[in-house]
Amino acid sequence: MGVRETQIKLELAKVQQLYRKVQADQKALQQQLKEFKTQTGNFSDVVEQVLPSVVSVYVMDWDTGEEISSGSGFFVAPDTIVTNYHVVEDIADEDYFYEEDEVEQVLVETNDGKLRMAEVIFTGNAEEDLALLLITGFVIDPKTGEQVESHEEYPPLELSFDVKVGDQVIAVGNPLGQFSTTVTQGIVTAIREPDEYEEGEDDEDDVAGVKKLETDAVINPGNSGGPLINMAGQVVGVNMWGLEDADSLNLAIAAIALDDFLAGFEETFEDDSDD
Repeated sequence: MGVRETQIKLELAKVQQLYRKVQADQKALQQQLKEFKTQTGNFSDVVEQVLPSVVSVYVMDWDTGEEISSGSGFFVAPDTIVTNYHVVEDIADEDYFYEEDEVEQVLVETNDGKLRMAEVIFTGNAEEDLALLLITGFVIDPKTGEQVESHEEYPPLELSFDVKVGDQVIAVGNPLGQFSTTVTQGIVTAIREPDEYEEGEDDEDDVAGVKKLETDAVINPGNSGGPLINMAGQVVGVNMWGLEDADSLNLAIAAIALDDFLAGFEETFEDDSDD
């Protein structure tokens, strides 16, 4: 699949502001890892193992240079990122498949401190709450604010469907400035199949469409779209959100649902290629 190479440029002052934020994010994350290591011992090794695959996603208004929304994501292929659909819903329709003349671009902050361009190529709906991004061969130059060519691939995370109630898990998300907690530990407290949600149950109507994991690992806006990992560093879920007014009830889309979503993308892509 080719990517459109439309030249997008941000004002230099905005780019420098974003890169200052990136540097602050990196510093805050290192401090948190230091504290996490003190509190949880070897669990920090698991976090450090997956961090190169975790990103922050910034949806931008390219006309004004202002940020519309943000969240996290992680690589499921060397050039493909999964995030929550609600992170990109302001610029991408539900059930959307890449079309070259309609592609929407976002900024992705990678763990190596770069602001890389990415394109929204596939979305689910509000119930699936998943979207795929394809990184391009361009980064935003901190000195000029222009796109410059820089090709790189990143390590994808492995999915695991073997998850049980009581399993220890860690919610990971790149820092988003004002949110201090980006790595949280807990256990899987429940596994919910779609048919187990009752109509009108605790504001869960919008999340009942696919298998979910409930966890007491806190999922905040910094974690949303990032991976919920097991102690082997494998993805068991995609972090969604914590339900309001519900103590210790945080939701993640189960890895099996993500696998189905990725299979749907592959099928759609193959059908499109055959036309």
